[in-house]
Amino acid sequence: MAEPKEDSVFFVGLKYPVELRRTILEMLKDVVDDLHKFEKFKESREAKVRETENLKTAMKEIDKLMAKLKNALPKTNIRVRLHDHERLARKREEEKKRALDKGKKKEAREETRKESTQLERLESELDAIESKLKDLG
Repeated sequence: MAEPKEDSVFFVGLKYPVELRRTILEMLKDVVDDLHKFEKFKESREAKVRETENLKTAMKEIDKLMAKLKNALPKTNIRVRLHDHERLARKREEEKKRALDKGKKKEAREETRKESTQLERLESELDAIESKLKDLG
C-alpha cells in the first residue's frame, strides 16, 4: 500500500524581515484609516438621505398648509406689488430680450443697407457716366 503523504513544510528566507514587517504594518494601518474614512463617508451619505427625506416631508406639509391658506383667504383681483430690486431685475431681463431681438433686426437692416448702399453707389456711378456722355454728345 501507498504510504500517506506527509505535509511538507517549506521555509523561505527573507531579507530584511524587520523592514518588511514594518512596511506591512504601515500598509495595514493605511487600510484601517481608509476603512475608517469610508465609514464616515457612509454615515454622512445616510445622514444626507435622512435630511433629504425630512425636507421632502416638510415641503409636502408646507404645500398642504399653503393650499389651506389659499382656500381660507378671500378671492380678490389685487396685484402684488414687486419690490424695487425684483422690478429692476425683470426690466433688465426684458431689456436683454429686446436687445437680442433688436440685434437680430439690426443685422437684417444692415444687410439691406449694404445692398441699398451698393445699389445707390451703382446708380450714382451710372448717373456720373450719363452726365459725362451728355457733356460729350
